[in-house]
Amino acid sequence: MSLRDLPSTVHRLFPLRAEVDLGALRHNLRFFQQRTGETAVMGVVKADAYGHGAIPVARVLLEGGVERLAVANVPEAIELREAGIAVPLLVLAAPLPEYLPAYARYDLAATVSSVEVAEAVVEAAEKAGPLTVHLKVDTGMHRLGVAPDAVPAVLARLRASPGIEVEGLMTHFATVDHRYTGLQLKRFEAVLKALGDAVPPVVHAANSGTTLHVPATVRGTTYARLGGALFGLVTERLLEADARDLRPVMRLVSRVVHVQTVEAGEAVSYGRTWTAARPTRIAAVAAGYGDGLPRSLSNRGHVGVGGRLWPIAGRVCMDMLMLDLGDPGGPGAAVRIGDEAVLFGEGGPSAQDVARHADTIAYAVTCGLTARVPRVYVGETPAGAEAD
Repeated sequence: MSLRDLPSTVHRLFPLRAEVDLGALRHNLRFFQQRTGETAVMGVVKADAYGHGAIPVARVLLEGGVERLAVANVPEAIELREAGIAVPLLVLAAPLPEYLPAYARYDLAATVSSVEVAEAVVEAAEKAGPLTVHLKVDTGMHRLGVAPDAVPAVLARLRASPGIEVEGLMTHFATVDHRYTGLQLKRFEAVLKALGDAVPPVVHAANSGTTLHVPATVRGTTYARLGGALFGLVTERLLEADARDLRPVMRLVSRVVHVQTVEAGEAVSYGRTWTAARPTRIAAVAAGYGDGLPRSLSNRGHVGVGGRLWPIAGRVCMDMLMLDLGDPGGPGAAVRIGDEAVLFGEGGPSAQDVARHADTIAYAVTCGLTARVPRVYVGETPAGAEAD
């Protein structure tokens, strides 16, 4: 049994928790469904749904009308299958040949990302059983994909082989920059035009960023692949310009476990990187890099307590971090052991704020939370999810 599988009564003995607002998730899904129109939403629930919990999130998306999901790898897909998720599942990773029998066994769609993968799929379909594939075109991301001029031959090879259903054609955009995204889109459209009637029935290209910022990537396709934006994890620029109505789905909260006053000249935490310039009230919060908080928040980040943001003092430890509450006679004097401390979400900094201070992106903040942080689901909860 893993920490995530422990009963809720055990989790209540640990002050840190990630509150996942399924009502906000439903709201964000409706926002995108209205925006994409005839193009349906493919829910991307890889990395445990960006740290939010793949199974509860998947169930909410299915209840909201999503009919197809995508994950990063085979174990993620098997987890959903074993939870009773029966909708089409696309595995986005490039499969190694020895993985392909599992695709047939669990009815998973494989991403054909190269000529070599196409040959492995042909061989596996002969031995392991029928396989469904989506052919990925490299239009300029240069991570995975078949070169545009090789697509017709690879597609013909797959279609001529028994036991293979070529269900989809896809690409992936590297930026939300209109110029470069536009170039990639033109390359993809040229492939579609060259294929003519041979285009597979499912076509998808847009991701969260391009759906918001370059809507041309959505038009004329079957699906828009949406991941992080479903959870309100988009850049401040997109929030301001295109997605003001999106709501953050996760709130990370803990509690103050110790309060003290340190004298001028005294240092706080490992390495003595923070020194009190005057007598200072210090609070210890039960959260650290062992829970997935970036250690780079040391002396940079903030935490919300009592409606105020307090700076992190000293290095973030594995299990705790300390806050500078200021003068012992100031507002910080009201902070007490047991007070709620908001690492991100309402009452604290946003996940985007945390990411900026940690020199990363908001996706990494929620994905980085470790298994010992319980996810507690608030709002109307699908079957099988733990409600607060």
